[in-house]
Amino acid sequence: MKGGGGRLKLKFILLACVMLIALTGCFNDSIENETSQPVGEEHNEGKGIIEKLTLEDFKKALQVEGLELMPVVEEPNNWILNNNKPNKFTVGSPAENIDPTKLERVSIYVFESENARKKGLEDFNKQKEKYDMTLPRIYEAKNMMVFYWAHGNMNESAKYEKQFQKAINRLKN
Repeated sequence: MKGGGGRLKLKFILLACVMLIALTGCFNDSIENETSQPVGEEHNEGKGIIEKLTLEDFKKALQVEGLELMPVVEEPNNWILNNNKPNKFTVGSPAENIDPTKLERVSIYVFESENARKKGLEDFNKQKEKYDMTLPRIYEAKNMMVFYWAHGNMNESAKYEKQFQKAINRLKN
């Protein structure tokens, strides 16, 4: 009986070791799955990673509203915000695009994340304090910030304000 009891203890110890190894392997796998997600990615309350917007997304949203963007050939004033240069355009309806006096300017910033966009706006607010200037109308959606340099008074509606707001609302969804 002594020999049988020793084997039983050995089997029990081996079984415990196998279970310990199996549990450790499962535990390590769950840790790897949790950390395999990129650090610093933004989340939308459990709905997954927030989709990044592109310049093309904004162009399409404006086209739905009947507006087109035309690249600005050269403009020396660049607001670099949070180390990000803008994409500069003039904006207008297709009929207005032939008359440059009817066009207004737009600066579009596409940041790496929503947090980077927020830092870009903070950067703009700090920089603008140095200047006496006309302020742009600012639109924000996810990782994108748009400066609409509209002609006219800030207390009045801008020429394309409704179209810009609808385009930005479209991108927020």
